[in-house]
Amino acid sequence: MQHSSLVTPLRQIYVLNYWYLFIMQPIEASELKAFILGLYQLDAPLPDDIQAQLKTIKIPADIGKLDAIAHSYPPLAKSYKQVWDALSAIAQTRSKGIDSIPELVSNPLNTEIDNSSREVEEALVEFDQQVDHNKLTEIARQIVQALNPVKTARDIIQTIFF
Repeated sequence: MQHSSLVTPLRQIYVLNYWYLFIMQPIEASELKAFILGLYQLDAPLPDDIQAQLKTIKIPADIGKLDAIAHSYPPLAKSYKQVWDALSAIAQTRSKGIDSIPELVSNPLNTEIDNSSREVEEALVEFDQQVDHNKLTEIARQIVQALNPVKTARDIIQTIFF
């Protein structure tokens, strides 16, 4: 009897402290970065229905739902994919044992580089240098609960970059 009474309080402590024990997986960090920087690239506020969906998101528990939300709105889907592709390229570089944060060097031989793609890569490098997982989680919470997530993402990222 005493043993079970000890287990229950310990279990409750674990449940109560779950959010403090949360360790973000690399895929979750990538999803947050892609979503935040995808929002940052938008020129207009999100539609009301998308904003309503964001309000239901609890970070970190619902990080996986951000992908579906991003894909449900075409302008966000496009920018989200662009950031995701850049993150994938960085991850591939990292998996080869090369520096995890690549040095961005201009390539004068290739005149067909998409400037927006290059800007995304530069933003990701800067973002990775300035934002750890705890800060990323806090930023994401602020953005998903904001009245205008696009403006909030822009404001937060501008303060990080400048």
